[in-house]
Amino acid sequence: MDVESRDSVSLKPAELDELGQLVSGVGLPLHDEQLDGHVEQFPLVAIAEFEGEIQGFLFGSLERIGGTPCILWGLGGVRRGKNARASLDRLVAELYRRAAISFPDEDVLVAGRVAHPSAYTLFSVLDDVCPRPKYSPNGEERAWGRRLARRFGCDARYDDRSFRLSAHGAPELVLHAGAVKGGGKVVVELVGTVDPANGEALITYGWAMAEALADGLATPRS
Repeated sequence: MDVESRDSVSLKPAELDELGQLVSGVGLPLHDEQLDGHVEQFPLVAIAEFEGEIQGFLFGSLERIGGTPCILWGLGGVRRGKNARASLDRLVAELYRRAAISFPDEDVLVAGRVAHPSAYTLFSVLDDVCPRPKYSPNGEERAWGRRLARRFGCDARYDDRSFRLSAHGAPELVLHAGAVKGGGKVVVELVGTVDPANGEALITYGWAMAEALADGLATPRS
């Protein structure tokens, strides 16, 4: 499997259409203007291909929020089939690789909107994940959730205690991992039933320590 990252603005209309069809095929139909606007908000896109066919993609941004280096996951999705798990892991790993170059020797906040247990489990390699089972976030952790909701443009629908976005009748641009199974009972209960096609999602974040980012996080999990 080949994975590359490139500037989002380099995507041609036909490529954008293909990405839109991929996520629509796994249950997240998008409006054309949503995808066009997303390119402006997330300057990177990682694309996984196998034998010439796109297996998945993930938009991302490496930026600083209030001086803190961040990896932000935008819209993403993986095609159903035997390559789904590998595609998901390698897309995330590619953004970690880019971040290790952009933010050497710094701890980095990693955040995204998720709707499936398998996407939430991607945060298991990180420290101080929020939300997490049997844990009540403190004021600063809730404040980070609000900052991220503003950055994602969904703060009007965000609950800073549950870390959830309420429905608003339009698709939420999550990392759609419905094609991948994963997450034990505790994770399934934490994520709950989420309908991203109607705007629901869970904002999740954690911290990638500098040493881990430069080492293991840049390598896909087995």
